[in-house]
Formats: sequence, C-alpha cells, structure tokens
Amino acid sequence: MSGDSRRAGFEEGFQSSFALDDAVAFQRLMLDIYGGRCAVTGRVLAGSGQDEALEVFLFQPLDHGGAMSPSNAVVVEPAVASLLGKGLILISDDFLAFTPHPEIIGAPSDPSGSRGRRLSLPDAVALWPERAMISYHRSLFRAQ
Repeated sequence: MSGDSRRAGFEEGFQSSFALDDAVAFQRLMLDIYGGRCAVTGRVLAGSGQDEALEVFLFQPLDHGGAMSPSNAVVVEPAVASLLGKGLILISDDFLAFTPHPEIIGAPSDPSGSRGRRLSLPDAVALWPERAMISYHRSLFRAQ
C-alpha cells in the first residue's frame, strides 16, 4: 500500500471541494430560489415534506466537472429528475422541456418550435440555468 493518504477503499479518492454541509446548504438555497416549485411540472410542493418531494438536478454532473451553482441546476420532482438523468426529458435553449422520444407521449419533439412545456424559473433571470449547461446536458444524449 502506498503512502498516499488520498486513496480510499477502491482507490476512488476524495472528491475535492465537496462537503455534505455544502450539498445540504445548496439544496436549501435552490428550494428557496424556486419557491418549492418543480421547474418542469410547475407543481408547488412547499411544506414540511418539500425536501423529500423535490430534488436539485445538475445539468453538468459533479463527476463531469459541474458545479453546485444555480447556473447549473433546476429543482424538480424525483420522477422528473430520473427522466432528465436518462435523457427522456431534455431542455431546449428556450427553456422548454421536451422529449426526444415522441412515441412516449405521442407528440412531436421539435424543441425549436412551440412544442414543449415552459419551465417555471425564478423571477431573477440571473438565477436561471445557463444555456451552456443545458446544452451540455443535451450533448450527453446526442440531442443537440
């Protein structure tokens, strides 16, 4: 065994600049910014169970060099986070949620048209996700 103290059980190492307290604080900040509302469905899930009913989804994951920042994230329901994570829901540069698989819902998937659901975003435009991060997420599924 080497003397490198950064190695862990399966040599996965430590994630730099990340602490659980940071993640919890970031989640609380995002829930506050979005007012307990899912960005995709628009449902307000405020109250005592809000932490379990909503998730922060990062367009560029931490393990891809993404940051815990409002410019890289949206608040969504767990089912929506799962669909985003699988590329079954994507976000256009016009902040419309759409599916690249129209057979799932029987609707066209043209993200450049008026099809898709407009995201419920914070009032302050500075807190919206950056288009570059949204584009990065689409690139993961080759759906530019």
